[in-house]
Amino acid sequence: MSLKRRLEFVDETLRDGQQSLWATRMKTESILPVARAFNKAGFHYVTSISGAAFETCVKFLGENPWDRLRLLRQQIPDTPLSVLLRGRNVLGWKRFPDDVVELTIRALKNIGIDWIMVFDGLNDIRNLEWHIKVAKSYGMKVNGALVYSESPVHTDEYFAEKARHFKRLGVDSIMLEDASGVLTPQRTKSLMASLRRAAGEVELQFQSHCSTGQANECYIEAIKEGIDVASTAALPLSEGESVPSHIKIIHDARKLGIDVGLDERYINELDDYLHWVAYKEQKPVGKSEPFNQIEFDKYVSHQIPGGMMSNLVSQLKDLGIENRLPEVLEEAGRVRQELGYPVMVTPLSQLVGVQATFNVLEGKRYHTVPEDLRLYVRGYYGEFAAPIDQNVLDRVLRDGESDMLDPTSNFNDEYIKKARAELGHTMSDEDLLLNIFNSKRTMNEFYQNQKNLKLPISTSQPLIELIKELEKRRNVRSFFVQNGSYKVKQVF
Repeated sequence: MSLKRRLEFVDETLRDGQQSLWATRMKTESILPVARAFNKAGFHYVTSISGAAFETCVKFLGENPWDRLRLLRQQIPDTPLSVLLRGRNVLGWKRFPDDVVELTIRALKNIGIDWIMVFDGLNDIRNLEWHIKVAKSYGMKVNGALVYSESPVHTDEYFAEKARHFKRLGVDSIMLEDASGVLTPQRTKSLMASLRRAAGEVELQFQSHCSTGQANECYIEAIKEGIDVASTAALPLSEGESVPSHIKIIHDARKLGIDVGLDERYINELDDYLHWVAYKEQKPVGKSEPFNQIEFDKYVSHQIPGGMMSNLVSQLKDLGIENRLPEVLEEAGRVRQELGYPVMVTPLSQLVGVQATFNVLEGKRYHTVPEDLRLYVRGYYGEFAAPIDQNVLDRVLRDGESDMLDPTSNFNDEYIKKARAELGHTMSDEDLLLNIFNSKRTMNEFYQNQKNLKLPISTSQPLIELIKELEKRRNVRSFFVQNGSYKVKQVF
């Protein structure tokens, strides 16, 4: 087939990149100084926040995520911004009805968000139909994401039919999202060819994580099969458990004769600045890992994605049992198969990971079962890709819980009306949604520790910041750097 003449790029630095490598702990004050580069680089759009970052802002950073979005909109006026919504979980963890979905999308529109990206952990598009309808009614664009999973039931035709469903609903873009990084180049070739046919003239996006060392080759195959948009991140927040870097895919696309719509001057500025942030805040930078067939075979069993993997390791470390991670991962593979091969994204990856952790720590499988898992096996979250193992059903369900649940049954509930009655009718929409998506305890702590977000006065030039940092160190007497004919010397 003829190759696309131009490849667009979606920036995932602020969403997927930091979620995969920095446990979503990137501060707003670390983002704003380089906002100009995000604005000028030429991205198709910048994904600005997700449910994970929304929660982390409130729970760990003392930041109001609505203020973060407002500041990003002010500082990135010329490039579209996108927000990722977790299907019926929206920006929280519970499943919410239509009125919460509508109010959230309206609040995003009022701030100036241009796109929403929506996905469902079971690829049950019934859970996304309302999001698409509401966003389109507000004049926003919608990216419908199909989340990849490797299993006997997740065939090319399975994904093609889901893409056709999205197309019938009028989405502006369809994305294949390989959150676990288990796509191989060979499967990418056949699957993206199938999706290209199913999508027709609808824009087709591609995203794959580098978790198994194959993502860069998968992007090449996806480009050959005619994708319109590649999802990538700044160099320090790429690779590892994250997605490939802008610069790597730019160069690969050009080798294929594809024009790219990015200005490398601003891509380099992003990379340089975020390397500085990583150094200053002692954060890891992504490293490229070679493909290892033995490790791949282990990984493809559990398929825990990068964002969750970093958090799982952190949680096990806090419990003092980081050494038992291999056991938890092996058990997660068994749990995933028994639960009908759920796609390993929020919230289903958490259900699998938590159950696997309980099974390993207690030494008895399904002895402790979270209520959310009981709801899952009864169909509360949506349609399964494959049947649940009957032995697991017998262990998990209590007496009288055998009836299946309708995942659409609460869509018309009046959640907002009840929340306003409880929290006060004078509360703003944004504050109301913060309280809906977070626990009362979390919000009480947030109100006590909330930071006042404001535009930075400091420069975004890492060299100047480096000089200031070195000046504080008593053992450093002078500083000299040269780049071609450009020289800087500073004596302290």
